[in-house]
Amino acid sequence: MKWRASITACISCIFLAIPNNIFSCADVEDAYSSFISFFNKYAAETPVYAPFYFADLQFLRDEEEWPSTAEALVKEWSVFTKEQATQKDANAFVMKFSRKDLVSLYDHLENGKSLAVPDSVKNNGMTRFFLEHKDLEALGYLMYAKQVEPYVTREYNSWDATPRDSIKMNGLLKNGLQLYRAAKSPVFRLKYGYQVVRLAHYNHQYADAVRYYDELVSGNPTPGVLQLMSLGLKAGALYQLDRKPEAAYIFSQAFNATNIKKIANFNSFGWAVPRDERFQKEYLPLCKNDQEKAGMLALYSLGNDDPDVPVLEEIHQLNPGMDIMPTLVVREINKIEMAFLHGFGMSLPPAKQNGIFATSGALSAEETATLNAFVKTLEALSVNKKNGEQALYPIGAAYISCMLKDYRNANRFLTAAKKMKRSPRLEDQWMLTNLLVAINESTRMDAVAEQKILPSLQWLWKKANGEQRRSESDPEQDQWISFFKNVMVEVLAARYAAQGDINRMALAYGAADKTNWVYPTAINYVRDSFSIPQATALYGFLTGKRFSSFESFILGINTLDRQDVADYIGTAYLRVYDYNKAIDWLSKEDNTVIEKDPFKELLYDREERLAGDAVTTTKLAYAKKMKSLLAKQDDPDALYQLGLGYYNITYYGYAWELATYFRSGSDGYVIPQQASAFEKDYYGCFKAKSYFEKALSRATNAEMKAKCLFMMARCSQKELRKPQYEDFNYNYDLYDQKVKAYYKAFKKNPLFIQYQKDYGGTRFYKETLTRCSYLRDFVNKK
Repeated sequence: MKWRASITACISCIFLAIPNNIFSCADVEDAYSSFISFFNKYAAETPVYAPFYFADLQFLRDEEEWPSTAEALVKEWSVFTKEQATQKDANAFVMKFSRKDLVSLYDHLENGKSLAVPDSVKNNGMTRFFLEHKDLEALGYLMYAKQVEPYVTREYNSWDATPRDSIKMNGLLKNGLQLYRAAKSPVFRLKYGYQVVRLAHYNHQYADAVRYYDELVSGNPTPGVLQLMSLGLKAGALYQLDRKPEAAYIFSQAFNATNIKKIANFNSFGWAVPRDERFQKEYLPLCKNDQEKAGMLALYSLGNDDPDVPVLEEIHQLNPGMDIMPTLVVREINKIEMAFLHGFGMSLPPAKQNGIFATSGALSAEETATLNAFVKTLEALSVNKKNGEQALYPIGAAYISCMLKDYRNANRFLTAAKKMKRSPRLEDQWMLTNLLVAINESTRMDAVAEQKILPSLQWLWKKANGEQRRSESDPEQDQWISFFKNVMVEVLAARYAAQGDINRMALAYGAADKTNWVYPTAINYVRDSFSIPQATALYGFLTGKRFSSFESFILGINTLDRQDVADYIGTAYLRVYDYNKAIDWLSKEDNTVIEKDPFKELLYDREERLAGDAVTTTKLAYAKKMKSLLAKQDDPDALYQLGLGYYNITYYGYAWELATYFRSGSDGYVIPQQASAFEKDYYGCFKAKSYFEKALSRATNAEMKAKCLFMMARCSQKELRKPQYEDFNYNYDLYDQKVKAYYKAFKKNPLFIQYQKDYGGTRFYKETLTRCSYLRDFVNKK
C-alpha cells in the first residue's frame, strides 16, 4: 500500500495574509526525529525488545546485545560452581585470565606442580573452586576454549577481518572431536560440540558445521546458552549454503526462544528473508504450528517500516498473548505516525488548518479502512487477558480514533483504559492522548477550551521540562520534550493560525522554544512573518495587565517577550526610514548595544567589527542621529553622513545589525524577485547612492566631491546583478561564461571613468587606489 506522505501535507494550505521577511536568524531544524510523534516508543514496557522500538533514522535503536552472550555464559559458570564463584570472579576466570595461568592450575591439580600464578588468579573464587573440587574436565574445557577463541572471534572495531589460519583451525577441530568423545558429562559434550560447530563455521566448512550440529548437539538434552548459540551457527551455515528458508526458520526460532543474541538473530533473519511473495510461499510453510508461524511473522514485522495492520491481526489470531505483541503494537502506531504525520515541523507561515488530526479529506477511503481495522484489532487485543500491558491497546485505539476524528470512540477507549491497571508509562501516554483528544474535539480554541486543557498542558510541560529534566541525554526524556514541542507547534499553533489568532500562535511557538527547540524560534517567526500592525497588536497583548490562567501559564513558559517585539517594531520602522516612530518604539524598552560605528567611512566593504573600533551605538541612537541629519538637507557634510548611514545598514555595510538580525554570507549582488522597498535598498544601495549624489551636487570641495563620487561608484556596483547558477538550468559552462562577463563589467564601472578623470589628482583618489582592488583593476585595465 502506498501511504500518503503526511496529513499536514494534505491539508488545504490557505496561508495567513502576512508578509514574509528574510532578515531573522537562520536556525537549524531539530534533527532528533524526522517524523511527528505523540506516542511513547517505550510505552510497551518490554525492555528486552528495546533495540527494535521504531526508529526511522537508524536501523536499530540500540546495537548492543542485552543481556550479552558473555554475561549469560559467565552466569552459567557461576551456577556450575554452585555460586562458590561469584559472577565477577567467573567473568575474570573465564573471560580474562590467560590460558597459561589455567595450564599452571591444571598441572598443579594433576601433577602436584607448584601453582605459579598471580595473586589475582590465586585469590579468585573460581580458582578456589577448582582447588577444592579438582574438576579437571571443566578446567580442561576452558583451556581448550581459550585456544579456539582467537580463531572464531570477530574484530568489530577493525577494518581488517580477523585472520583465520585454516590449518590450525582444522587441528583444533580434530582435537575438539577427540575431547567430545572423551567427555564424561553431557554438559561438556554440549560445550565441545559447540566449539566444533563454531570452528567448522568460521573455517567456511558450512556443510560440516550443519552435520556436526546434527550429530553432536541436536540430541543433547542439556539446557543452556550454548544450545541456541549452536543452532544459530547451523542457521548461519545454511544461509551460506543458500538454504535461506531453512536458515530464516531457525533464526526465528532462536529469536523467540531466548534473549541471547536477539539482535544477531534479527539481523540474520532479515538477510535471509526476501520482502516479496516468496516469504509466504517458501518460508512460512516451514513452521510446524501456529506458534512458530506467529513467531516468524513477528520477526518479519519487526523488519518492516511500513504500516502493516493485517500482519498484526494474523499474529494475534495465531498466538494470542505473545510477549512481543506490546512492542509490535507501539511500533505499528509509530509507523502510522510516520506515514500520516510525516514532516519536519510546520512550514512558515503555518497553513490554516484545524489541528494536525482534525483535517477533512486528508485520508483516502483505503487508508481510513486500514485505520479502522487497526482500531478493531486493538479492541480485540484489549479484551484478551492473555496479552500483557492490557491498557496499552485501548489507549492506542483512542489515539488512532483521534486521527480518524472519531472523538466519541476515542473517549470511550480512554474511559475503558482508565479502569485498567496502567504502568507509569501508560499513565503518561493516557494523559497525552487525552490532551490530544480534548484539543481536537473542541471546535474552537476559545477560553472554555483553553481552561479545559490547561491542567493537562501543565502536566505535559512538567513532564517535558520540569523536575524530571535530566542533565545528561536520555532518549525517552528527549522524546517527551519532543511531544511537548509537537503539541505546541503542530497542534495548538496550527489551531490558532486557523482561527486567525496569530498572537497565541506566536506564543505557542515561544512555549516550544523553552524546550530548547531551535526552529523556528518565536521571535524569529515574528520577525519573518509579522507586519508592523500585527507586531504592534502582539506588543499590546504582551503588555496587558489582566490575563486568564491559561494565558498566564503560556506567558510564564515563553521565550517571546515584549522587549524583543518592541525592538522588532522599531527595527521595522528603521527599514522604512520612519525615524519618529522608530524612536518612539525603541524608547519603550532597553536597547541592545551594537559595537560598531554606523557612520564609519570605509573604502572597502567589511561586515565584522574592526580591531580597535571603540565606537558603539544603539538602534535608538542611530535613529535619533539620522533624524537630526535629515533636518540639514542643504549641508553636504550632513548629506554625506546620511549616505554613510544608509549604506552601512545594507548587506555590504559595516553596521548591518541595525536593520537586520541575520546576514547570510552567500547573498549579495542580487536583488530578490518581488523584493520589498527595503530589500531593494538592502541589496542595491539605491537610498545611499541618492544621498551621496545629493551631497556631490552641493559639495564645493574637490576632496568631498571625490568621496561622494567614489561612494556612488561603490553603490552602483551593487546594482549590477550577479548571474546565478540556477539562471542557466545548472549549465556550468554557460554560467561560468556569464560570471566572467559579469566581473569584467563589474570592474569596468562607468563612474570610475569620471572619478579618475575629475578627481585623479586628489589625496582621496590616491588613497582609494591603494585600498580598492576594483578601482586598481580598472586603472590597470585588468
